[in-house]
Amino acid sequence: MTAESHKSKILLELRDVRKWFPVKEQGFVGSRQVANIKAVDGVNLVIYRGETLGLVGESGCGKTTTGKVIVKLEVPTTGQILYNGQDIYAFHTKEDEMYFKRNVQMIFQDPYSSLNPRMLVMDIIGEGLDIHEPKMSKLRRDEKVYDLLDKVGLERYHAMRYPHEFSGGQRQRIGIARSLSVNPELVVADEPVSALDVSVQAQILNLMQDLQKQFNLTYIFVAHDLSVIKHVSDRVAVMYLGTIVEYGSNNQVFTETGHPYTVSLMSAIPRPDPRRKMKRIVLPGEPPSPINVPTGCRFHPRCYKSDGEKCIKEDPPMIELEEGHLVKCHYPEM
Repeated sequence: MTAESHKSKILLELRDVRKWFPVKEQGFVGSRQVANIKAVDGVNLVIYRGETLGLVGESGCGKTTTGKVIVKLEVPTTGQILYNGQDIYAFHTKEDEMYFKRNVQMIFQDPYSSLNPRMLVMDIIGEGLDIHEPKMSKLRRDEKVYDLLDKVGLERYHAMRYPHEFSGGQRQRIGIARSLSVNPELVVADEPVSALDVSVQAQILNLMQDLQKQFNLTYIFVAHDLSVIKHVSDRVAVMYLGTIVEYGSNNQVFTETGHPYTVSLMSAIPRPDPRRKMKRIVLPGEPPSPINVPTGCRFHPRCYKSDGEKCIKEDPPMIELEEGHLVKCHYPEM
């Protein structure tokens, strides 16, 4: 594949994206900013058409904020996000804005709070059509909703019910149908199965993979469960304290792990075969606060490979272990 053809497959690109939230202190004469929560701090990612990129990391590392910035629910502090080569925060016309919002959708983590309890399922799913296809007849709109319900494994009569009448798995199916109603290219799935029973998780994951083929979708799949990420992802980005520390194909990240943080995550995966048991690496302490990010490598206070000198003083560059496999570490596993 030539460099030009490889470039043409890029659907979305994040360039040095940061999202900092100001921390304010309230005084007698008003509030003043005293610090920043560095939720996303210099993220670079490339997402190719038709793939599933898994974004994984422990709670509070900035995964969900990254997803929200991509779908424009949060505005980045600095950096660029390019969709089909266009900066999504530099659109000049309403048509460009509507085109982007139609083609980039999100599935939310909590199926209980992400659906309006006062709306019928028919209107929850059809709301996107009302906005993006205002000239569509009611008959055609309703048939589209019925078709989507069928595709996500629900019945036609479910359209005339309210969200509280459904189980968690059924609600997430409704959320998936809503995201697909306007035929998007890219779907950001923010931990779509973490709030569901384990028995239901596999059903939803298999459904999403089937729908990806039917609708030619590209997924950014956000999760903290490595077994889920391994099951669904073509490529994986590992996030720690607001930045990407490892990035590569599914096979590279899971079998040729390079970053000490990723190694520690892998060691925590339960393995049914005792012969393949991996030595458990327990990281000391808790992740540092995103308000006070450590100097140098932000993982060094918990890293078993930290040399106490270079790691403390120098922020490691992103190095390429092999083609497509990037690691942000001074002393990666080789």
